[in-house]
Amino acid sequence: MRLSLGFILALSLAGLQFLAILLFVSTSYLTSERAMLQHAQNLMSQAVKSASEQTRLFLKPAGDIAVEAARMMSSGVIAPDDVPSLEIFLTQKVLTEDYVAGVYYGDEAGNFVYVMRSEGPGDLRTKIVTRSGTARTTELIWRDDAFSIVEAGFDPQDEYDPRTRPWYDAAVADRSLIWTDPYVFFSSGKPGITAAAPVLTEADGLIGVIGVDIETDDVSAFLADLKVSEDSTVLIMDDAGRVISHPDSDQILVENGGSGFRLAEISELEDPVARQAFGQTDLAETLAARVDQRSDVVHEGQSFLALLTPFQGIDVPWTIGVHAPENDFVREIRENRRRNIWIAAAISLATALVGLLIADRILRPVRAFAVRTSLISQGEVPSDTPLPTTYKELQRANETLINEIAQRRESESRVSQLRRQLFQFSRVDTLGQLATGLAHELSQPMTAIVQNVDAAQSIVSKRLPEDQNLREILSDLDEQAHRGGDIIAALRGLVQKDEGDVTTFDFQQLLEQTVGLVQHEATEQQVRITLPVQDNALVHANRLQIAQVLLNLMQNAIEAMDQSANKHIAIETTARDAVLEVRVTDSGPGVDANVKLFTHFETSKPKGHGIGLSLSKTIIEANGGHIWYEDAPDGGSRFCFTVPRAQELS
Repeated sequence: MRLSLGFILALSLAGLQFLAILLFVSTSYLTSERAMLQHAQNLMSQAVKSASEQTRLFLKPAGDIAVEAARMMSSGVIAPDDVPSLEIFLTQKVLTEDYVAGVYYGDEAGNFVYVMRSEGPGDLRTKIVTRSGTARTTELIWRDDAFSIVEAGFDPQDEYDPRTRPWYDAAVADRSLIWTDPYVFFSSGKPGITAAAPVLTEADGLIGVIGVDIETDDVSAFLADLKVSEDSTVLIMDDAGRVISHPDSDQILVENGGSGFRLAEISELEDPVARQAFGQTDLAETLAARVDQRSDVVHEGQSFLALLTPFQGIDVPWTIGVHAPENDFVREIRENRRRNIWIAAAISLATALVGLLIADRILRPVRAFAVRTSLISQGEVPSDTPLPTTYKELQRANETLINEIAQRRESESRVSQLRRQLFQFSRVDTLGQLATGLAHELSQPMTAIVQNVDAAQSIVSKRLPEDQNLREILSDLDEQAHRGGDIIAALRGLVQKDEGDVTTFDFQQLLEQTVGLVQHEATEQQVRITLPVQDNALVHANRLQIAQVLLNLMQNAIEAMDQSANKHIAIETTARDAVLEVRVTDSGPGVDANVKLFTHFETSKPKGHGIGLSLSKTIIEANGGHIWYEDAPDGGSRFCFTVPRAQELS
C-alpha cells in the first residue's frame, strides 16, 4: 500500500510531537519518581528514629525505677529486710507507670518480694517468699488500689528462687543495670522485658537485685499507629530474630510445644514481606556494624522498600525494621504519567488531523504538477502547455523534467533501434546456424549416394552386354550427387563463423541495455529481473555477439517460467582472474536431465528449435570464453559463461 506524501507528513509531525511529549513526560516521571523514592527513604528513616525514640522513652523509666530503687536500698533508705515497708515501696513503683507490670526484689538468701498488677481478685498481687534455713513460706496477698487487703493465702507448692533467674544472674555479673532478652511473662502470658539493678554495699558487696517487669504491648500499639505510608509496617526484633513488637500484636506469640507461649521468630510471622526482607538477614551482624541496611523487595509482582536499623539510645541488642509498598509513594506520579501519555496521544492525533489538512493544501499544486507531468510523459499533452499556478521550486523543476522527458524519449528511440538490430542479427545468425546444421546433416547422405552410384557404375561396366540406358541414368545421378555436394560445401563455406569486431566495453552497461530489450516482455509475463552492481566490469569481446547471448538466455528463462508462480531472473557477475563470470538464474522448473544442452536441435521447450543454446555456445567460445549449465540451489536453471576481462589483455 502506497501512502500519500500528505499522510506521511502529518503522521511524521504527530509522531515527532508525541515522541517529544513522551520524552518530556518520561523524563519528568523518572525525576519525580526518584525524588519521591528518596523522600520515602527519608520518611522510613524518620519512622525508625521515631520508633526508636518512643521505645527508648518507654524503657527508660523502667531502668530509672530499677536504678533508683537499688540506690535507695543500698543507702538504707529502704531496708531490704523490712518486708512491709519494702512491699509499700515496691507498690508505689508499680503504680508510677501504667506499663510497669511488676517490681520485685530478691536477695542472696533467696528471699523474694514481688508486687505486680493483677486482674483479680484485687488490683495488685504481692508474693512474699521467706526463707529460714531450709524452711520457706510463700504468701500471696491481693490488695485494692487503696492498699487494703482483698484476699490472702499461702502457696505451699511454690518453689520460686530468684537466685536462679536470668535477670538476677545478669545483674550480679555486670554489677550494673541490665536488660534481659524479651520473653513471655509467666504470670500474665504477655511479652515483656525486665530491667534489673544490683543492690550493693558501700564495699561493693552484693545484698540483692531489684527487678522491674514491663510489658511491650504498648510498643506494638504505638507501632500500629506509626505509619510511613498507607500500607507500611514497623516492627522490632532482637539479635536472635525474635519479634518483640509488631503492629499486629497477635502475631508476636506462638505456642511453645504445648508448654505455654514464646516469642515468634521473624520466619514465623504472617507478614510475607517482612519474612522476605528481614528473614535472611544476619541481625547480629547488622547490630555489630551499626549501619542502616536498605533493600528492595518484590512480592507477588509488587515492589517494596525495606529498611533495617540498629536500636539507638538504650543498650539492648534490638533492630527496627520497616517496609512499605513503593506504589504508596509513586502511585499518583504513575497515574499522572498515564494521564499525560493519553493526553499526548490525543494531542498528537489532533495534530495529525490538522497536519493532513495543511498537507493537503500544500500538496495541491504538487499533485497538479504531477498530473501534468504524467500527461506530457505519455504524449497526451504538449510539453509547452502552460504550468498551473504553483511554487517557484516546481517551476524550475518543470523545465528540468521536460528536458528529462525529451532525453528519455530519445533514449527509448535508440533502444528500440538497437532492439530491431539485435532481432535482425538474431534471425540472420539463427538462419546461419540452421544452414550449418543442415549442411552438416546432409553431407553424410550425399557422400553415401555418391559412393553407391560409383559402385553401381562399376557393376554395370562389368556386365555384358552393357545397358546403355542404365549407365546414362547412373551417370546423371552421379553428376547431380556431386552437384548437391558442391552446393552443400558452398553453403558451409558461406555460413562459416564471422570473427566480427572485438572491442573493450563495459559489461554492466551492456547488461542493462540488453535487459531493457526484454523488459517489456518480462513485464507482461510478470517476471522480475535483478542485476548486479559491478564496478569496472570492462571486457574484451564482440559486443553485439555477447548481447545476443544474453538476450537468448533471458528469453529462454522467461519462456521456461511460463507456468511458475514466482517468476524471477537473477543475473550475477564475478571477476575471476582473467575472466568475468556471468550467471543467469531463473526460478523455473529446471532442465530435464535427458536433454543434451548446447547440441543442435536439442530443446526442452515445446515450441523450441534447439538452436539458441548451440549458437550461444559458438559465440562464447569464439570470444575466448566458456559456457555451461548447473542446477540452481533453490531449484530452477542457471546458465553460466565467461568473457575475457579487458585489464588482463593490456
